Amino acid sequence: MRTIAFIGVGNMAGAIIGGMLGSGMVDHSHLVLSDCFPDKCARYVDNGATLASSVAEAAAAADCVVLSVKPQNFSEILPELATVPGINDKLIITIAAGISINTVKSALHDAPVVRVLPNTPMLIGQGVSVVCRAEDVSAADFEFVCDAFRASGRVHIIDESEMNRIISVTSSSPAYVFLFINAILEGARAQGLPEEGLLDCICDMVIGSAALLKAGDLTPAEQVKVVTSKGGTTERAMAVLNERDMTGMVIDAMRACTARAEELDRASRG
Repeated sequence: MRTIAFIGVGNMAGAIIGGMLGSGMVDHSHLVLSDCFPDKCARYVDNGATLASSVAEAAAAADCVVLSVKPQNFSEILPELATVPGINDKLIITIAAGISINTVKSALHDAPVVRVLPNTPMLIGQGVSVVCRAEDVSAADFEFVCDAFRASGRVHIIDESEMNRIISVTSSSPAYVFLFINAILEGARAQGLPEEGLLDCICDMVIGSAALLKAGDLTPAEQVKVVTSKGGTTERAMAVLNERDMTGMVIDAMRACTARAEELDRASRG
């Protein structure tokens, strides 16, 4: 069983750890944790995980290092990791948006790096993680990483050239969905509907709509036409959304997301 260091123990790290513990890939005694807020590590330490006093200490004690800090912190974390003896022989997993494999490899003496973009539904085992690897990552190491993220959802393997663009599709996009759900909730409230059960009703509608789309052969645009009867209520609602160019706004938001990912990578390289 591998010893794994987590540099940063926030929500995403917690989801990864939970999946790995639940699947039996690791136990608490093989976890080494480092976080600037040690209280985040308490529930794992109470069950046998090790709390390191520094980033370097955590990495030195592990076979695999998960970089689960914010992209803005990489300029501080990578130089410290670079001082760890043998860091180039450790498997490095980075989950930060916009930080390229080459940025991490260059800083860590050409260590083998796997880049993963998870999303927050991992917290309930329903995540979508997009994965790519450096050429020198072994098949066994790559399968280990994929299994670690499959423990909390689905995994899709892509080329790194697509990673910054896919952030807007799978990683940042739950926020768009939450915003859409909140808009329907606010619209229902504005029309005086009772609060009890309202959010559950909306969430079930979204889940059911997605399930219908996945189960059928129609495209999303074709499903819109199926629901939109001529002269009906949906047609009137869609006229407003189309007038406001809902699709165009989402596309613009996704482009802004990708542009920010590219900015973060440039910043991490100085």
